[in-house]
Amino acid sequence: MVKTMMNKTLPMPLVVLIACLSVGGLISTDIFLPALGEMQLFYKVTEAQIQDAIALFLFGVAFSQLVYGPLSDCLGRKKTLIAGLLIWLVSTVGVIYSTHINELLILRLFQGIGSCAGITISRAIINDMMDKKSSAQLYLVIFPFVGMSPAIAPMIGGILTQHFGWRACFIFLTLFIIMTLVLCFSALRETLPVEKRQKLSVLAAAVSTVNVLRNKQFLFYAAIPCFAYAAYFAYIVESPFMLGRLGLSPVYVGYTYILLSVSYVAGNLTAKKRSRSVGIEETIRQGYRIFVVGGIIFALQMYLSPVPLLSSIITISILTFGNGFLLPLGTASAIAAHPQASGTASGVMGALQLGSAAIATFLIGKLSAHAPGMTAFIIACVCVLGFLVYVFGQSGFMEFVSNKESNIND
Repeated sequence: MVKTMMNKTLPMPLVVLIACLSVGGLISTDIFLPALGEMQLFYKVTEAQIQDAIALFLFGVAFSQLVYGPLSDCLGRKKTLIAGLLIWLVSTVGVIYSTHINELLILRLFQGIGSCAGITISRAIINDMMDKKSSAQLYLVIFPFVGMSPAIAPMIGGILTQHFGWRACFIFLTLFIIMTLVLCFSALRETLPVEKRQKLSVLAAAVSTVNVLRNKQFLFYAAIPCFAYAAYFAYIVESPFMLGRLGLSPVYVGYTYILLSVSYVAGNLTAKKRSRSVGIEETIRQGYRIFVVGGIIFALQMYLSPVPLLSSIITISILTFGNGFLLPLGTASAIAAHPQASGTASGVMGALQLGSAAIATFLIGKLSAHAPGMTAFIIACVCVLGFLVYVFGQSGFMEFVSNKESNIND
């Protein structure tokens, strides 16, 4: 049982369910990163083509966030969630039996659409059941699992691929989804009463989304996590091939993500402490400096280091440490910029973040030709471009800063 600040207790199966829903999308991508090389050989495609399987998954997750929120507000949380989990399950089983790259790509798109239900609706379930302080306490329990899943999932995937082949990753994922479905049926009760449900209006949802996108303050802060996601996922999707060219066996690629996860969590904790002492704006500036320095050093070492394999793993962790500042603070600042429709702003923010990750995933292999030096150069350019957008765009929003600071810190 987990006790909240409202003196309520949540059954442990429900807490486990929410944790599974929160990390499911990450696991769906991270677990088969070490298997990309083997899958490339099986489907007889190029490295860039097999990377499209990750890009399409991210596109599915990105834009489904705009659908599941309004849909669950209308139909209820549990019913919508189960429908999404079933799409996720069927598409994952389909991947196991796929034999052609086009089949894989279509199924990966549906995997993204299905897994997005858990990511989106789990937040709504928490909001239905708890007040702000209690939900924050629950997130403190869940987020360590979210932070460590990019390290643990590739390790599991590497072991499974080494001993049983790439399909074992998706068999493991199938069992994970079945467990999540069982918990959904047994531990979750509908959290949105019929009398509180909203009438589904496509026009109203579209107008609300357009209003968010017309908010220049929102777009300015939304760009921060978008560039952070683009740089991070460009590395993640290219790393199995890049590290392999630098001499690392595919079996050990998954272990390199441990340092990335640790540095990201360390960045989160540091940013939390710094934001309380120097404020959110200054903490974002510090995070961006770390982010851009990490990107530049990552590119330079590729040409100057006598041991680029080791120095690549170390220097990319500087970038992810900066990401630990930018992702939470940029997201919170963007949503705070549109308080009149924070739910819609949250959905648009998620779509932009993962949409930018999907674009980076789709382009990185094609632009770099999988050359380690060019990959590092492109990632550095993304970091520098994001920093320049922030610096030159900041002057137009200083009037908003004081109001935003008070809204987020309340």
